[in-house]
Amino acid sequence: MNSRSTVVSVQEVTWMALLIAMQMVLSKLSIGSNTLKVGFSFIAIGLLGYYFGPFKAAVANVLADVISNVVMPSSGGFFLGFTFSALVAGVIYGYMLYNHKVTILRTFITVLLITVIVNTGMNTLWIHMMTNVPYPALLIPRLTKEAFSLVYQTGLLYIVLKWIDNSKFNKIGR
Repeated sequence: MNSRSTVVSVQEVTWMALLIAMQMVLSKLSIGSNTLKVGFSFIAIGLLGYYFGPFKAAVANVLADVISNVVMPSSGGFFLGFTFSALVAGVIYGYMLYNHKVTILRTFITVLLITVIVNTGMNTLWIHMMTNVPYPALLIPRLTKEAFSLVYQTGLLYIVLKWIDNSKFNKIGR
């Protein structure tokens, strides 16, 4: 590991800020009800991981979570567990996508890890802790939603990453 990998350049900070802003905007653009909501903020988080690796993506994702809770607070309020989920998601996206060839299998495994570990496991636990609703009662309806999101997130993230990999934007942050 060279010293360059831990230093953040002005160009990287600029691109991270752009992707954080993109994530905040995309998090407010969702379709559907609370039961089956289709969101798009995962694209910005995936791009953070793709461009900057696990450590920088995790830090940027935590910053995005904190900033979005300050600028555009949700009805549930700030909960540190979701910030930890953001950190873990950044690590997974960065570890799985940074400096790797973009393939449908790699994208699927990445989204599967996020879906199982972060969305289904951790986030369900945080909701249980906040609401005292029994864990199984929360988990069962979320399984359907997460199975659906696994499919559309894999497809969309693969399309975006493949397009970027074949474009002039594939060297940002590297």
